Amino acid sequence: MDLLVVDWDYFFPTPTAGAPLGSHDELFAWPAAEDPMFVEAIWLNRVRPFIERGLPLPGCEGWKGFWDRFSFSPHAWLLYADSNAWAGQLFPSDVGGEGPWDSVHLYDAHHDCGYKPNNTTFDEWKTKGAITAENWMLAHYWAGSKLFVHLPPWRESMSRPAEAPLIPVRMEIDDGFQKPALTYSMVFVCRSGAWVPPWNDDQFDAFIRACPVKRQAVHPQNMWRHPRDDVVSMARIRAQRRS
Repeated sequence: MDLLVVDWDYFFPTPTAGAPLGSHDELFAWPAAEDPMFVEAIWLNRVRPFIERGLPLPGCEGWKGFWDRFSFSPHAWLLYADSNAWAGQLFPSDVGGEGPWDSVHLYDAHHDCGYKPNNTTFDEWKTKGAITAENWMLAHYWAGSKLFVHLPPWRESMSRPAEAPLIPVRMEIDDGFQKPALTYSMVFVCRSGAWVPPWNDDQFDAFIRACPVKRQAVHPQNMWRHPRDDVVSMARIRAQRRS
C-alpha cells in the first residue's frame, strides 16, 4: 500500500524555495510558523507591498490536471488539513491495511525530513518523538517505508536551496508529467497556510474537488478557519484611504 502526500505550496513558486530569481524577491522574505499569526494575521501585511507597488499577486500555478497523473484504489481516502504534520500519523491501518506504507511519495516545495538546527540527528529526534510539519517523514522512515520527495517543476536546481535531510531519501525535481506506476491507497493534502496566502484558498477548494478519490474528509483533528479573511480587499481599502 502506498501513500501520496501533496503540499499546496508545491504549486506556489517563491524564490526562497528555488523558483527563478526576480526583481521583487525581497517581498518573499517570509518567516513561517504554524500558528494563527503566520497562518492568518500576517498576510494582511504581506499583501500590502504588492498592492502599493501595483504588482501582480503571487499565486498558485500548475495545479489543474495534476490528479490526472495518478491512479487510486477504489477504496482510497483523501484527507486534507492545514498542516502536513498530520501525514506523519497516517498508516495503512487507517484504510484497512497493516504495517507501514510500502512507499510514501511527497509532492512539496520542501522535503519535510527534518531540518537543522531543530533536529540535529534522526536518533535525537527519536528520543523526543514530536511530529511536526518539518519532520513528519521521519515517522514513516522509522516505520520502514521507502520515501520519495518530488520537488516542483518551477524549482531551478537542487543546489538552491541546498537540502540536508536527516535521513536517506530520494529527492528529485518533478517534471510535472510523469505518471507513477502505483495505485495509491490514501491521499493527504495540506493547505500550508503559513506558506501559501489566503487569496489562494478558493483554488485550494477547487483542487480538492478535482481529485477523483470519492471518499474525502477534513482530517478529524484539524483546526482551521477556511476560507481565511479576504486580506486583499482589506489592503486595497486601506491603500485607498491613505491616498
